[in-house]
Amino acid sequence: MPNSRDIPAYFPAILAQAARRLSLKKGEVLFREGQKVAGIYYVISGEVKALRHMAKSSEAVMARAKGGELFAESAIAAPRYSCDGVAVKDSELVFLPLGALESALADAGFAKAFFLANAANARRQCSRYERVRLRSARERVLHLLACESGPDGVFDWPAPLTELAVELALEPETLYRVLAELEASGEITREKRRFKRCS
Repeated sequence: MPNSRDIPAYFPAILAQAARRLSLKKGEVLFREGQKVAGIYYVISGEVKALRHMAKSSEAVMARAKGGELFAESAIAAPRYSCDGVAVKDSELVFLPLGALESALADAGFAKAFFLANAANARRQCSRYERVRLRSARERVLHLLACESGPDGVFDWPAPLTELAVELALEPETLYRVLAELEASGEITREKRRFKRCS
């Protein structure tokens, strides 16, 4: 059972008591595509991604979740996971068993909070899909910074830039070139994997 500080206050006792804390190392697999759905996850710290294997050995990142976000929540509507769940970096999570989650949804307060959390996740995913439909690499980078930066205008990327290239559906060389161009023009500042849009 996780510490009460690890989970949102809106989680009812029935769910908190059934929850189980997990630790993952970078690259460790949480679940595999086709595996029977046993529950969903709440990310305490770190980051995890939903990875779908495509034709010709290519991969597509379908979703990401960081600390304070739900992960694989869409799996409650399916019998099996549709992607692999993989840790982007060392992560701490809470596993929420399906049966306990379904019981908890009888609590109106939790159901509302859970709905709002899912709506926030859906907004983030819509931004991701909108972004990769943009034609130019420059537009994708600026869209990312506009949508995902914090109140201070700073965007911290938790993984290598090669992972950011995958997130933006770009070749790494293209991403490096665009970042250099944006820095040179004064549109962004960058310190390793910390970015800030200046205009």
